[in-house]
Amino acid sequence: MNHLTIKTNIADDSKAYRALFLVGVSLLFALPAPFYIGLLVLILYLRYENRDWLYLFFISFVLLFSNMNLFKEIWAFGDFLGIGNDLGWYSTQWFSFNDHPYGYMSIFDDDYLIFINDGFLVKPKISEPIYHSYSYFFSRITDGNYIFYVYSLTFFIYLPACVVIFKILDANELDKVLIVLVMTFFLFFSMTFTNMFNMIRHYCSGSFLIITLFYLYFDRVKMACVFGVLACLTHNAAVVICAVYFITYVVSLRTDLSVRLKALAVIVGVSLLSIAYLVVYFYTFTNYEVLDDRGSGLAFKMLDILIFCLSFIAFLKTEPSKFDKLWLFYVGVIVLILFMHLTNFLQLRYFAYFDYFRWIGVVYLFNAIISFRKTKLLFSSIMVVFFLFFLWLRIYISDFDFDGLFHDYFIVRYN
Repeated sequence: MNHLTIKTNIADDSKAYRALFLVGVSLLFALPAPFYIGLLVLILYLRYENRDWLYLFFISFVLLFSNMNLFKEIWAFGDFLGIGNDLGWYSTQWFSFNDHPYGYMSIFDDDYLIFINDGFLVKPKISEPIYHSYSYFFSRITDGNYIFYVYSLTFFIYLPACVVIFKILDANELDKVLIVLVMTFFLFFSMTFTNMFNMIRHYCSGSFLIITLFYLYFDRVKMACVFGVLACLTHNAAVVICAVYFITYVVSLRTDLSVRLKALAVIVGVSLLSIAYLVVYFYTFTNYEVLDDRGSGLAFKMLDILIFCLSFIAFLKTEPSKFDKLWLFYVGVIVLILFMHLTNFLQLRYFAYFDYFRWIGVVYLFNAIISFRKTKLLFSSIMVVFFLFFLWLRIYISDFDFDGLFHDYFIVRYN
């Protein structure tokens, strides 16, 4: 990012009343045809550079994703999928909690499993109370309304991340075309839509983790700790990501080191953490169920490797900036994922977290490409179309059935 600066006043448009107004208006405006409204307001943002249009863009497509998830098959046990399906288990819990007569604490008790899982022995852990508390209390409040369940979870998994990413990019005063490229990349390419509703708690904790990253980036450590704890209490696997955060943040404070030396320190620190985690886990636990999907298979992982390599080259060619602090977190998470893959250990779990970090690298890559003014608009247009097609393809080849393809939800479906 050439001539990158950070705006000091980032709170003006984040007041609660403004956010609620924007969400309310956006929902009403985008509900009938979220795809077309989303693209329209994206063009309006590029034309007028009013950030309110971009918020409407986020909400339009999250509405579309929510509508698709509403019609997604609940149970999916294909040959490729293995033995796991969070949506089946957790929606069963959602319906059961509505009239569960034994009280809140009983949901963490082995003796009551059959009453909340319809015979499937998936035990809510007392060390992960955030999601289960949401499910228990809101199921009772909404009378087990499935539409509320699907829409509230989809919005929580997507919307905080969209706002966080945009605020970081906007605070760095990046080119509006670059912001659009990064946001469309995150929504349509980075977030593995076909898996996110089959790893529900995992993605909910990921939403807390990216909020944690936001506060660390702006050195608001106390708030980062609060959301880091919430992430860990949603899914205990987030503890490892928080440890990566801690190592990276401590290294980032070293003003006597260059960015490259800081990156090397992060690589060493996270490598030692990963080895320690693997040793402890293998000596403590004996098995882990496998859930996978062709929508996140080998070809997609090879694309990730290509993107990282190109982003790394672009990073080396870019002038130092405040944004480089995020590059260190990006490197730290990649090191952790490499250890998980090389040891064939919990690959999908930590690879899914990468959905919330993948955008960091492409900021450098896209910034380098659009610096050539003659190709800026052409490249941007092609990439937005490519990201949309990529999402369509991922849904088309997925083992999970959404009762239609991406284009079947351009206008909201009611049945």
